[in-house]
Amino acid sequence: MTDDADPPSQRARGRARRAEKAALREWHFEALAAGFTPQQIAEVRKVSVKTVKREIDRAIADRRLDAPERYAHLQVARLTKALRLADALIDRGDVRGLAPLVKIVGELDRYHGLGRRWRTAPRAPRYEAPDPLPAAPLALTHAAPPVDDGVAPTGEIAELGLAKEIEVIHHHHRVII
Repeated sequence: MTDDADPPSQRARGRARRAEKAALREWHFEALAAGFTPQQIAEVRKVSVKTVKREIDRAIADRRLDAPERYAHLQVARLTKALRLADALIDRGDVRGLAPLVKIVGELDRYHGLGRRWRTAPRAPRYEAPDPLPAAPLALTHAAPPVDDGVAPTGEIAELGLAKEIEVIHHHHRVII
Protein backbone atom coordinates (compact mmCIF):
# COMPACT_ATOMS: atom_id res chain seq x y z
CA MET A 1 0.00 0.00 0.00
CA THR A 2 1.18 3.46 -0.70
CA ASP A 3 0.90 6.44 1.60
CA ASP A 4 -0.09 8.64 -1.28
CA ALA A 5 -3.49 10.16 -0.73
CA ASP A 6 -6.03 9.70 -3.43
CA PRO A 7 -5.99 12.64 -5.76
CA PRO A 8 -8.97 14.88 -5.11
CA SER A 9 -11.84 14.12 -7.36
CA GLN A 10 -12.95 16.61 -9.94
CA ARG A 11 -16.12 17.19 -7.90
CA ALA A 12 -14.12 18.04 -4.78
CA ARG A 13 -11.90 20.43 -6.73
CA GLY A 14 -15.00 22.17 -8.11
CA ARG A 15 -16.47 22.51 -4.62
CA ALA A 16 -13.23 24.00 -3.31
CA ARG A 17 -13.03 26.44 -6.23
CA ARG A 18 -16.65 27.59 -5.67
CA ALA A 19 -16.03 28.01 -1.94
CA GLU A 20 -12.92 30.08 -2.66
CA LYS A 21 -14.84 32.32 -5.08
CA ALA A 22 -17.66 32.75 -2.57
CA ALA A 23 -15.14 33.69 0.13
CA LEU A 24 -13.53 36.18 -2.22
CA ARG A 25 -16.94 37.70 -3.06
CA GLU A 26 -17.64 37.98 0.66
CA TRP A 27 -14.25 39.64 1.16
CA HIS A 28 -15.08 42.20 -1.56
CA PHE A 29 -18.41 42.93 0.10
CA GLU A 30 -16.87 43.25 3.57
CA ALA A 31 -14.18 45.59 2.20
CA LEU A 32 -16.86 47.76 0.63
CA ALA A 33 -18.85 47.70 3.86
CA ALA A 34 -15.72 48.76 5.75
CA GLY A 35 -15.60 51.90 3.62
CA PHE A 36 -13.18 51.02 0.85
CA THR A 37 -14.09 52.07 -2.69
CA PRO A 38 -14.26 49.53 -5.52
CA GLN A 39 -11.18 51.22 -6.99
CA GLN A 40 -9.18 50.67 -3.79
CA ILE A 41 -10.30 47.04 -3.58
CA ALA A 42 -9.31 46.51 -7.24
CA GLU A 43 -5.86 47.93 -6.58
CA VAL A 44 -5.28 45.61 -3.62
CA ARG A 45 -6.53 42.55 -5.51
CA LYS A 46 -4.79 43.55 -8.75
CA VAL A 47 -8.01 43.09 -10.76
CA SER A 48 -10.22 45.49 -12.66
CA VAL A 49 -12.83 47.70 -11.00
CA LYS A 50 -15.42 46.00 -13.21
CA THR A 51 -14.47 42.63 -11.69
CA VAL A 52 -14.77 43.99 -8.16
CA LYS A 53 -18.17 45.52 -8.87
CA ARG A 54 -19.38 42.28 -10.45
CA GLU A 55 -18.23 40.26 -7.43
CA ILE A 56 -19.89 42.70 -5.03
CA ASP A 57 -23.12 42.48 -7.04
CA ARG A 58 -22.96 38.69 -6.84
CA ALA A 59 -22.32 38.82 -3.09
CA ILE A 60 -25.37 41.03 -2.66
CA ALA A 61 -27.46 38.75 -4.88
CA ASP A 62 -26.43 35.77 -2.75
CA ARG A 63 -27.67 37.58 0.35
CA ARG A 64 -31.20 38.30 -0.83
CA LEU A 65 -32.92 35.66 1.29
CA ASP A 66 -31.40 36.83 4.53
CA ALA A 67 -30.60 40.39 3.53
CA PRO A 68 -32.62 42.37 6.10
CA GLU A 69 -31.18 40.59 9.13
CA ARG A 70 -27.66 40.52 7.75
CA TYR A 71 -27.89 44.12 6.69
CA ALA A 72 -28.99 45.08 10.17
CA HIS A 73 -26.02 43.18 11.62
CA LEU A 74 -23.69 44.94 9.20
CA GLN A 75 -25.10 48.34 10.10
CA VAL A 76 -24.84 47.63 13.83
CA ALA A 77 -21.18 46.65 13.33
CA ARG A 78 -20.52 49.89 11.44
CA LEU A 79 -22.32 51.98 14.02
CA THR A 80 -20.47 50.29 16.88
CA LYS A 81 -17.16 51.15 15.23
CA ALA A 82 -18.27 54.77 14.78
CA LEU A 83 -19.49 54.82 18.38
CA ARG A 84 -16.04 53.79 19.59
CA LEU A 85 -14.45 56.63 17.61
CA ALA A 86 -16.92 59.22 18.92
CA ASP A 87 -16.40 57.89 22.44
CA ALA A 88 -12.62 58.20 22.04
CA LEU A 89 -13.03 61.85 21.01
CA ILE A 90 -15.11 62.54 24.10
CA ASP A 91 -12.59 60.73 26.32
CA ARG A 92 -9.92 63.13 25.05
CA GLY A 93 -12.16 66.06 25.95
CA ASP A 94 -13.10 66.88 22.37
CA VAL A 95 -16.73 68.04 22.33
CA ARG A 96 -16.96 67.44 18.58
CA GLY A 97 -17.68 63.82 19.45
CA LEU A 98 -20.97 64.64 21.21
CA ALA A 99 -23.16 65.25 18.15
CA PRO A 100 -22.02 62.08 16.34
CA LEU A 101 -22.43 60.10 19.56
CA VAL A 102 -26.04 61.20 19.93
CA LYS A 103 -26.81 60.37 16.28
CA ILE A 104 -25.11 56.98 16.49
CA VAL A 105 -26.93 56.01 19.67
CA GLY A 106 -30.23 56.95 18.00
CA GLU A 107 -29.43 54.78 15.00
CA LEU A 108 -28.34 51.87 17.19
CA ASP A 109 -31.62 52.16 19.07
CA ARG A 110 -33.48 51.97 15.79
CA TYR A 111 -31.63 48.81 14.70
CA HIS A 112 -32.23 47.22 18.08
CA GLY A 113 -35.94 47.85 17.73
CA LEU A 114 -36.23 50.61 20.28
CA GLY A 115 -36.92 53.35 17.77
CA ARG A 116 -39.21 56.07 19.01
CA ARG A 117 -41.04 54.04 21.61
CA TRP A 118 -38.88 55.20 24.48
CA ARG A 119 -37.69 58.55 23.15
CA THR A 120 -41.00 60.30 23.40
CA ALA A 121 -43.31 60.18 26.35
CA PRO A 122 -46.64 58.62 25.61
CA ARG A 123 -48.99 61.28 24.44
CA ALA A 124 -51.96 62.15 26.56
CA PRO A 125 -55.23 62.11 24.73
CA ARG A 126 -55.69 65.40 23.00
CA TYR A 127 -58.04 67.70 24.89
CA GLU A 128 -60.82 69.01 22.79
CA ALA A 129 -63.07 71.69 24.21
CA PRO A 130 -66.71 70.72 24.24
CA ASP A 131 -69.04 72.48 21.86
CA PRO A 132 -70.05 75.83 23.30
CA LEU A 133 -73.45 75.98 24.92
CA PRO A 134 -76.08 77.98 23.08
CA ALA A 135 -76.57 81.48 24.36
CA ALA A 136 -79.09 81.81 27.14
CA PRO A 137 -82.40 83.33 26.07
CA LEU A 138 -82.73 86.99 26.84
CA ALA A 139 -84.56 87.61 30.05
CA LEU A 140 -87.36 90.14 30.38
CA THR A 141 -86.57 93.04 32.65
CA HIS A 142 -90.03 92.84 34.19
CA ALA A 143 -92.98 90.58 33.83
CA ALA A 144 -96.18 92.01 32.41
CA PRO A 145 -99.42 91.13 34.14
CA PRO A 146 -101.88 89.33 31.89
CA VAL A 147 -104.25 91.60 30.07
CA ASP A 148 -107.87 90.66 30.48
CA ASP A 149 -110.01 93.64 29.73
CA GLY A 150 -112.80 91.40 28.49
CA VAL A 151 -112.70 92.86 24.99
CA ALA A 152 -112.18 90.32 22.23
CA PRO A 153 -110.42 91.44 19.08
CA THR A 154 -112.80 91.98 16.23
CA GLY A 155 -112.75 92.76 12.57
CA GLU A 156 -109.55 93.04 10.65
CA ILE A 157 -107.27 92.48 13.69
CA ALA A 158 -108.94 89.15 14.43
CA GLU A 159 -108.73 88.09 10.80
CA LEU A 160 -105.01 88.76 10.57
CA GLY A 161 -104.26 86.88 13.79
CA LEU A 162 -102.62 89.90 15.33
CA ALA A 163 -104.67 89.97 18.53
CA LYS A 164 -101.86 88.69 20.77
CA GLU A 165 -99.36 91.14 19.28
CA ILE A 166 -101.66 94.05 19.84
CA GLU A 167 -102.27 92.95 23.43
CA VAL A 168 -98.53 93.00 24.12
CA ILE A 169 -98.02 96.32 22.40
CA HIS A 170 -101.11 97.68 24.16
CA HIS A 171 -99.85 96.62 27.56
CA HIS A 172 -96.24 97.80 27.23
CA HIS A 173 -96.94 101.08 25.55
CA ARG A 174 -100.36 101.68 26.92
CA VAL A 175 -101.74 102.18 23.47
CA ILE A 176 -105.49 102.26 23.21
CA ILE A 177 -107.01 101.03 20.00
